[in-house]
Amino acid sequence: MGAISFQAVGKTYGGKAGVQALADVDLQIGEGEFVALLGPSGCGKSTLLNLLAGFEGLTDGAILFDGAGVARPGPDRAVVFQEASLLPWLTVWDNVTFGPKVQGLSRADYEPRAAEMLRLVGLESFRDALPAQLSGGMRQRVGIARALVMNPRALLMDEPFGALDAQTRLTMQQLLLDVWQRLKTTVLFVTHDIDEAILLADRVCVMSARPGRIARDIPIALRRPRSVDDVTSPEFIAYKAAIMADMRGHQAPH
Repeated sequence: MGAISFQAVGKTYGGKAGVQALADVDLQIGEGEFVALLGPSGCGKSTLLNLLAGFEGLTDGAILFDGAGVARPGPDRAVVFQEASLLPWLTVWDNVTFGPKVQGLSRADYEPRAAEMLRLVGLESFRDALPAQLSGGMRQRVGIARALVMNPRALLMDEPFGALDAQTRLTMQQLLLDVWQRLKTTVLFVTHDIDEAILLADRVCVMSARPGRIARDIPIALRRPRSVDDVTSPEFIAYKAAIMADMRGHQAPH
């Protein structure tokens, strides 16, 4: 499972007279869907993801995950941030298996999946390396494997490739496409990159400037499986032009 429902969600920081980050957000994400949140800096994309993760509390509305209200973080919702935030004194293997160990799972339960996730992200030969010995892209691969080893029902990704160089970013986008095609985990992906959103997602939700709302929900009908080569197709370019126009229409006034 992994169905998500945002119902009239609002978030204000500093009390009712403070900064309103989100207002009346309504969004439904089906099990196994890949949805991208796209919008300018400060529009509330990360706030919405943090609310679903249980890192922050709501001001208004409700968030349901598999029909139950979200009150706190849980292993059913794994989060991947822009920085992998690996424990520098642990090897790749120990970083990936850290979560299951903390949860008290038996080695027989988590070690086969940990090995599978390392194979899936192409790091099985680096299991004994320390984070300092890895490139930025490789560290983010470890972060993805660490999130997936818990077999979450939803993967929440907050600009996970934003700090990478252009070539590494393309490599990681292809990796994520391949991983999602294999696992079909529900994904909510925050980005400000239009190409990235179109390439990865089943739907692109364009958010307005603060207070953030879902200004437009755009189904992406590009065929799957996809590859980074699709960014040059006429269909892709048409989606990009339409979304750029939408985003210009929902920018904050200067």
